[in-house]
Amino acid sequence: MSANRMLIPSFFGYPRGVTPNEKNVVKSLVAVAWADGHLEAPEAGVFEGMLVAFDATDDEEAEVLEYAKTRRTLDDIPLTELSPDDRELLLTNAALLAAADGEKSESETQLLERLWRLLEFGDDEARKIIDAAVSGAPSPTEGQGGR
Repeated sequence: MSANRMLIPSFFGYPRGVTPNEKNVVKSLVAVAWADGHLEAPEAGVFEGMLVAFDATDDEEAEVLEYAKTRRTLDDIPLTELSPDDRELLLTNAALLAAADGEKSESETQLLERLWRLLEFGDDEARKIIDAAVSGAPSPTEGQGGR
């Protein structure tokens, strides 16, 4: 995903719709949202917000929201197809999602740890990304072209 993609809305001529990698990121977030066994409205709002940021079409939004109705796990997502930037975006938003309902359950904590290992982040790097996301600070690799 290009940083410019998020900055140039479709009314400037950029085609509407999410890329396959962006869809993988959002669908991965669905798995994080289901980590504690149920999907709460604040959690769903995080990936709905990402769909808006990615300028998803109505059909793409409907597809993801339908996908979110069924409990998912990280095993459902092709994580190996994500670029380094997509991986950081996923971990950042997974951390926000885990905190979205006001509590971070043990299962959400374990899922975040499993996720950062699947995404091939080291423990220190992952904790910095998660801490930056939750505190609202810029990502530790922001401005460095990804991981």
